[in-house]
Amino acid sequence: MQHGQLDIHPNTIALIPCQEGGEKGTKILEVDRERFVPELPLNIVKRSCKYFGSDYEGRKNATKSLIHVRHKPPILVDPHTATILFPTKSPSQPDCIWLISGHIKNHTPEGKKTEVVFSNNQSLVLPISYGSFINQYHKAAALQVAYEINIRRSRMQFLKQQGYRAMEDSGLYWI
Repeated sequence: MQHGQLDIHPNTIALIPCQEGGEKGTKILEVDRERFVPELPLNIVKRSCKYFGSDYEGRKNATKSLIHVRHKPPILVDPHTATILFPTKSPSQPDCIWLISGHIKNHTPEGKKTEVVFSNNQSLVLPISYGSFINQYHKAAALQVAYEINIRRSRMQFLKQQGYRAMEDSGLYWI
């Protein structure tokens, strides 16, 4: 990664393995652009995990701990923005595509494949059955819910220690 350049950030939509000019790499879809990076998707995911203070194995272990998923686990790359990616097949496969769950707007079966519409209304037909896609998408959603519950519990514990006695999503109340 060039200094200051981050390949997975809140505007990232998908990491798609590709070849450009004979060089293997990744087409990175973003909300407002596409770009080629001469690095495989899994390496980008691993590097991004390190950038945000963990490593890929640690993130996989956290997923296992939170939602008990071992096969093709979703990865919480950036806990500050809750950026969660999920693989379309085994991450060790060179043709594995990684999708950022928060940018998926719609999905439909397309024969033996799946059409996904992203937050920027761009669509992509993926080489994954609809059933497999739904399973992976649900794993990512379960990880997000588990993470948010843990954050909320942690905040509540902190607020209790600070003397707050009541809280709603819209704010705090002194009693």
